[in-house]
Amino acid sequence: MNYGDLEALFKEPVTTSATGKPQRQTEVPVTMDIISAEDIRRSGATGIPDILRNVAGVDIWRWTNGASDVGVRGYNQGYSPRLLVLVNGRQVYLDHYGLTNWSAIPVELSEIRQIEVVKGPNSALFGFNAVAGVINIITFSPLYDDVNTATVRGGTQKYREASLVNTIKFGEKGGLRISAGASNSDEFDTAANPMVSLLRRDPERRSISMDGLFQVGPDTQWGVDLTRSHVEQTEMLSIFSPVAATTDTYSARTSLTGEGEYGLWEASIYRNWLEASLDSGNVLPTLPISNSVTVAKLQDLFKVGTSHSFRISAEYRHNAMETVPHKDATVSYDVYSSGGMWDWAVTDTVSLTNAVRVDHLRLDRGGPIGLVNVPGANGPFTNDDYDKKLTEFSYNSSLAWRPTRLDTFRLMASRGVQLPSMIGLGYSDGFPVPFGPIGASRLSGNPDIDPMAVMNYEFGYDRRLPSIDALGRFSLYRQTSKNLIGDIDGTRITAISPAGYDFLFSNIGGSNATGAEIGLDGRIGTSWRWGVNYAFEIIDDDLVAAYDDGRAGGAAFEDSTPRHKVNAKLGYTLGAFEADLSAHYVSGAKVPFYQVNTGGTQLVNVDDQITFSGRLGYHVNDVFTVALEGLSFNQTSHRETSMPEVERRVYLSLRADY
Repeated sequence: MNYGDLEALFKEPVTTSATGKPQRQTEVPVTMDIISAEDIRRSGATGIPDILRNVAGVDIWRWTNGASDVGVRGYNQGYSPRLLVLVNGRQVYLDHYGLTNWSAIPVELSEIRQIEVVKGPNSALFGFNAVAGVINIITFSPLYDDVNTATVRGGTQKYREASLVNTIKFGEKGGLRISAGASNSDEFDTAANPMVSLLRRDPERRSISMDGLFQVGPDTQWGVDLTRSHVEQTEMLSIFSPVAATTDTYSARTSLTGEGEYGLWEASIYRNWLEASLDSGNVLPTLPISNSVTVAKLQDLFKVGTSHSFRISAEYRHNAMETVPHKDATVSYDVYSSGGMWDWAVTDTVSLTNAVRVDHLRLDRGGPIGLVNVPGANGPFTNDDYDKKLTEFSYNSSLAWRPTRLDTFRLMASRGVQLPSMIGLGYSDGFPVPFGPIGASRLSGNPDIDPMAVMNYEFGYDRRLPSIDALGRFSLYRQTSKNLIGDIDGTRITAISPAGYDFLFSNIGGSNATGAEIGLDGRIGTSWRWGVNYAFEIIDDDLVAAYDDGRAGGAAFEDSTPRHKVNAKLGYTLGAFEADLSAHYVSGAKVPFYQVNTGGTQLVNVDDQITFSGRLGYHVNDVFTVALEGLSFNQTSHRETSMPEVERRVYLSLRADY
């Protein structure tokens, strides 16, 4: 897909992610924000989470100098599992713990064409785990775009970074883009308790990728990409306990796309590999993790008449992980999926889009069931208990009305599904009990966990304001989450039997969210750019009795989600000079933290915060740009989470576009 030609045609960023066909941001049947390459360059950010901070309804929790978690419309947490993240349609969401490791995404900021932020459940359009939304990162095409950049950056916390993106052209028949990046820095030096101090690691990132696209026929293209990343940093587990983590990712993908009498079709297959090690001090044993995911997909987009567009798809997914922490067995599942999308232009001003997807999952486990640390004792489940099958459906429905060329109204309903993480299924450990008739404490994944289902009902309104060259957007939504998935809680016994005290991953209840978002983005002439948005959300948790007993736990979404968020930005260009400033307000909340000394969780007060970030840039000539960049530069440090305070970060960068 030649995004450059489409942008020139529509005179604004376009997307094909929602329906498969090119659409403006205001035409898609979902609530979507598009962050352009220029927005990314002018942000002064060194990572994707700080870029996403400007989007209405997005929560950014920076735990350390290297690690952040991102939530869309609340429910953020350590190792946040509700947001599906893709790079050019390939999943970079990591299934072992069900998270996105933003530092490990093998992409350089200068090779990103746009970032699409899709809000609300979208499993029918994008697949499992898209229950809070989707972040789809689109890079420049090696066939259609000639992107060559080199960047060096240094700054506070002894930050140093080098990044290179180079495109090799083979005439008009093909292109190959190679990108690589490396960065190191010191960890923040703010006050920390002994456990956090023990687990602090200076963040390190290495990444390399190759992306090729070749015209192998008049209407057929072949694509191939390979990636590799290595990250060392301190992260936050979903039980809100820090870990010193080392993560290595690998991926390989090939695809074939074509256009013919049956429409626009695509066949692709990719495989992701993960090797990780998580050291949580004395909270859990060190977790060595090996996880692989293979996905094969077929889809076809075609039209019937002038008013009806259809997309049909089929997908196969195989996911496997060695059980942790001892890697003595394997848990896996196969998913067979089929889906369809119908986009109907009812009239010139009314359109209806419906999508449905059915996923059939088969779970399996092979290997010993004995507890390594308790000779003669077994875990709470046999391999036969893992012989499970389940079928889940998801859907998206959107009715849009465009009474004028300036106004768009949308009514949307959707259902999304989130699977348990591989650790939630395959954790297996135990310890002897030195007294009493019961001989073991058993910590285990649970094959009986139900997937979480999220329903979303939403009204949206977009209004173009030509008099001020602006776009106004408003959304009002109601979400219900059923079968929340909870981690093992060492203070809550799931079951007691003569064989052991069982601490299991389990479903822990439901939750409801109600929220609204409003924003304006515009330009004044060719020099000024500006934007402002506000998000409100209130969450009401309805947990099962064991988790609603007055004691704090990891599932404290109504306490940990800020109710108010305001973002504002202002930019100015004068000749070779550029200046951009962004401001962020986040209301106070209470974020969980696991206390090792008590074996329980407490809620840590996080006060209201106001931060400023910005960039001053100067184009020395047609090749070189020098910039001074600052993140949270208005204060020495501030608290964003239950981890130690985040420090001010200031950088000086030099970029060459050649």
